[in-house]
Amino acid sequence: MMTSSSLNAETVASEQLLPFEKSSHNSATIVIPADEDSIYDKSTFKQKLEETVSALRVMEKRSVWVHVPMARGSLLEDMVDLGFEFHNAQGNTAKLNLWLPTDKESKVPEFATHHVGVGAVVVNSRDEILCVRELRKNYMPWKVPGGLADLGEYIPDAAQREVMEETGIPTKFSSILSFRHTHGLANGRSDMYFVCHLDSIEDIDEDGNVVIPEPQAQACEIQAAKWVPLSEYLDMVNGVTHETGHPMMKQVMKVFQKGTRIQQKEVTSVVPGRKPNPMYLPADTSKAD
Repeated sequence: MMTSSSLNAETVASEQLLPFEKSSHNSATIVIPADEDSIYDKSTFKQKLEETVSALRVMEKRSVWVHVPMARGSLLEDMVDLGFEFHNAQGNTAKLNLWLPTDKESKVPEFATHHVGVGAVVVNSRDEILCVRELRKNYMPWKVPGGLADLGEYIPDAAQREVMEETGIPTKFSSILSFRHTHGLANGRSDMYFVCHLDSIEDIDEDGNVVIPEPQAQACEIQAAKWVPLSEYLDMVNGVTHETGHPMMKQVMKVFQKGTRIQQKEVTSVVPGRKPNPMYLPADTSKAD
């Protein structure tokens, strides 16, 4: 019987196991190529995978990941028989996982538990707030622009991008006003929605007059984009001119009017090699070292 000390690279090769790489949290990863490869031949794949799993258990690995391209989907049935479960799929590749300790519950977290959304409060020098009306599902006459952050996109960048895409208005991130945490939304995932305060970027013409750009509605998603008088918007969300008002934005606009802000500060990481990350702090402490 193989032991963890005797199971070295030469042993793995001689045993004709499936090639694998060490990955985080004491796991191993097997990446199956899309092209035909004799190592992953259907006739011998199940036996090789079973032997590989046994070897990884001897090595006391906690879990094993297998990346399966769509073109090799016929291998999936053999993996299910060995106890593998789908974890996530992106593009043309499905990722399956098997928790290796047989006496412990799997500690592998679920994939993509949250979506991250952003909304933007943009008020110009005429005391008007930037609003949009979507092509579908409008619960209020007007709403602030916003949408989902892309993978790897910081909140300020996402807010600026969404405003530009939906209205064509250039902005600069100022602060976060509030955020909402909701469950059971798209695909059963949870949602974190950050409402940001962005400054509108305005120009001065040759006569010294302020030039405020006019919003241009995004053709594929937005029906209308407009600078709405702030007083009109406040009456709407507070329920003065709309029967229900907007409970969340009512609270957000109270924060906006009070001048309360959560500002961004870049901080270094204690993890070696990791880049500095933005941190969000109340305005009165964001300048602290």
